[in-house]
Amino acid sequence: GRAALAGAALAGVACRRRPRPPNILVCVSDDQSYPHAGAYGAGFLKTPGFDRVAREGVLFRNAFVSAPSCAPSRGSLLAGQDFYRLREAAMNHTIWPAGLETYPEILAEAGYVLGYTGKGWGPGNWTASGRSVSPVGPAYNEFTLEPPGAHLSNLDYARNFEAFLEQVPEGAPFCFWIGFSEPHRPFEPGIGVRYGARLEEVRVPAFLPDTDIVRSDLADYAFEIGYYDSHMARIFAALEVAEELESTIVVVTADNGMAFPRAKATLYEAGIHVPLAIRWGERVRPGRVVDDLVNLIDLAPTFLEAAGLPLPPAMTGRSLLPLLETGGSGRIDPSRDAIVAGLERHFPGSRPRGAGYPMRALRTHEYLYIRNLTPERSPAGDRPGPSWPPGDPTGGFGDIDGGPSKTLLWERRDQYPDLARLAFSRRPAEELYRIPDDPDNLRNLAGDPAQEQTRRMLARRLDEYLERTLDPRATGEGELFDRIAERYPSVESKS
Repeated sequence: GRAALAGAALAGVACRRRPRPPNILVCVSDDQSYPHAGAYGAGFLKTPGFDRVAREGVLFRNAFVSAPSCAPSRGSLLAGQDFYRLREAAMNHTIWPAGLETYPEILAEAGYVLGYTGKGWGPGNWTASGRSVSPVGPAYNEFTLEPPGAHLSNLDYARNFEAFLEQVPEGAPFCFWIGFSEPHRPFEPGIGVRYGARLEEVRVPAFLPDTDIVRSDLADYAFEIGYYDSHMARIFAALEVAEELESTIVVVTADNGMAFPRAKATLYEAGIHVPLAIRWGERVRPGRVVDDLVNLIDLAPTFLEAAGLPLPPAMTGRSLLPLLETGGSGRIDPSRDAIVAGLERHFPGSRPRGAGYPMRALRTHEYLYIRNLTPERSPAGDRPGPSWPPGDPTGGFGDIDGGPSKTLLWERRDQYPDLARLAFSRRPAEELYRIPDDPDNLRNLAGDPAQEQTRRMLARRLDEYLERTLDPRATGEGELFDRIAERYPSVESKS
């Protein structure tokens, strides 16, 4: 049986110079903001799976994405590079460029078995550059189930992972990606309350109107998070049955923030700050909480270093192994005191000719500094938008996913003028927020003389990073992105 084979495999390992490298399991939810998990104290969410990873591993309180949009965030995680280094893959609905290497491909060359279920890299076309396999690996999407409501994926994520494990050769390390479709919109309206959510327990961020409609929308979002998390118990069980749990690096995170106004597709906290927990058997002391600022581009070099492989020079992420292997909590590495994020384009139908809303940001422990490179454009998209799907009652603002909160904020903009302006109106060229006093980023301090020295220091630090990592917008080659946007002006565009 498998136990006897495992014993033989272990005997073989003892003869080798170094142990088998760890398995890699990355679980990515779709549109989930920090702090929306039980381990962070968000009482209106039930996330026992995420909480177990945090309890038995490390909980990161300051994890950020390189870009708050599906394809560039996932691409940057896979490539271990800042999103603006990914050429076409720096924006949604384009292609995966030839020659852009991912950590699964590097691991495959070292003998890892690859696979994924659910949402891998996208939205975009990865076959256009001649690839026969997704940048994440081969798909395992055979097994489905009947989900408990509308707009939930019918994939049986855990069963598909089991099917993958069943065909991994004995003794071979694996690298698997579980791409949950939740909590991406649309939600089934009222499903949260139907399954027992209490609206009075929902925490409404200060950038949204506190109404029952918004509370119910947030409860539906919380239900979808709980739904994907409910698969984690069976995912753990599959690892335990295969006797691989203790030799697997398990990562649970999200590709970007929640699909609400002033969150996803923005560089505010609710757009770029995401959950992250990492478990790695006895290699990581359990129950630790790390406050260092980390970026999801740091995961790829972490996996390669854990596998004993050299890091490609193109990777700009920094391995998290020193943070994982130390015994401490709190702030550990003084050099991890800032992250850089940005966006080029989210939804191609938001503005004429597929144009985006390019921006960059630097986030430190204390401040969030944002630079809007085209402040003359509408940050949430035009109204009417060139190709926004019919049925969104707001008639535009395509960079905000349609839903009850967006509709309410637009239709009641006279009642909530300040919040509507923050969500829909043009923004200044620079924004500055002090996180401890203003976690929801409502008060822009960029024009405050008392903050001028801070603004200049953060701007200089952002410039230095962008120039060092060769952001085309910082090296005078920004028209590269404008050309890509024009070449892929719609969701359907193929090239």
